[in-house]
Amino acid sequence: MKNFLSLILLAGSIFLLGCTKPVPVDIETSTWTNTTPTNIPEENIPKRQSYENKIDGFSLQFPGDRTFQEKVYGASVVFSSPITETDKIKENVMIVKSPLDKPYTLEEYYLILKAESAKQPNYVEIESSTIKINDLDAKKIIYKSTSNSTKLQFQQVLFIKDDFVYTFTYTATEATFAEYAQKINEMIATLEIK
Repeated sequence: MKNFLSLILLAGSIFLLGCTKPVPVDIETSTWTNTTPTNIPEENIPKRQSYENKIDGFSLQFPGDRTFQEKVYGASVVFSSPITETDKIKENVMIVKSPLDKPYTLEEYYLILKAESAKQPNYVEIESSTIKINDLDAKKIIYKSTSNSTKLQFQQVLFIKDDFVYTFTYTATEATFAEYAQKINEMIATLEIK
């Protein structure tokens, strides 16, 4: 279990390093799936789009200006915000479905995840609460850490269903976290696990 959690944290870190913005992304050669063409006027971009992952058994609505890529860094899917000139990283949401090696409660799994997360540089937990999303119990965690001198903030929501844990991780810089938080919470609220 600890090796798996370390893998999730490592994948997230590698993903962030790959999402730093030294040069603009070329839509034509990028492996990212562009779900919204860049030449559409902003007022015509749909507010939400539907996403369904039949293999991992979940669906949700996501903001219309996001792009996504499936099966990257161990995640079922990763949604990314549009890149701006001032971005240090692509703000993103990563959804990972993983089998459990034994029946954990949300609290037990959270404590294991917290112990692994606490190994990150400058880790500080800001919030931890139990919530309900579409009749599923979930654990919400917000914390900060540092990667390559970039101050990051994370929100994780954990769901356990049918011997699997679904980890929904939103990552942004501390400076941009609040800017996207409302859209991310709206996205989480539409999550349905089949």
